[in-house]
Amino acid sequence: MDLHPVVYIIDNDPASRESLVNMVAAMGFAPVAFHSLDEYVATLDASRHGCVILSLHAPAAAGLDALEALTLLPIPMPIIVVTDCNAVPPAVRAMQLGVEAYLQKHCFSETTLWESVHAAFARDAVQRAAYHRRQELIARLHELSPRERQVLEMLVQGCDHRQISDDLNVSRRTVENRRARIMQKFGADTFPQLIAIAIELGLPSTTSGSAGG
Repeated sequence: MDLHPVVYIIDNDPASRESLVNMVAAMGFAPVAFHSLDEYVATLDASRHGCVILSLHAPAAAGLDALEALTLLPIPMPIIVVTDCNAVPPAVRAMQLGVEAYLQKHCFSETTLWESVHAAFARDAVQRAAYHRRQELIARLHELSPRERQVLEMLVQGCDHRQISDDLNVSRRTVENRRARIMQKFGADTFPQLIAIAIELGLPSTTSGSAGG
């Protein structure tokens, strides 16, 4: 897996695309250019690290669909928008979509772009770590037996061991043993840590009842 971050440039204008490539390369980053969103998506793989510079030409609103599509990818990278359009609505929409920076061509400095790329790289590292952590937790969830999954869901709902024992018609020792196996499979050192993991995975929970016991 390539661990070196790359600046992926999407720009359908050849001259503008070359200019961005040269600028990014001069800053010491590794640029890879695409003429369209489709070309970029066609080469996607999970090993990509870095950020995307999306060039939006006037009217910028016409490129917002591409921007939104980038944010919906399985592992979206931070996006820096550069545009020659000074209209306000596209800028507002871009910020709502969570772009790292929205820069107007002929106005931003190389320092601004350099700082934006570095911030995007840092954000990408955080997002990617969170994504891989969640994938690992999902894999561990799938390792639970149906009965262990049932106990976990009841614990998250606030049921204590007595309630679980009564509802499942098993002994409290059985409930305790299943809980211990669940904690071991998730690598949870404490019960609150286990509940936090379960909630992070989106397991059903209620505010009633008390956990533990």
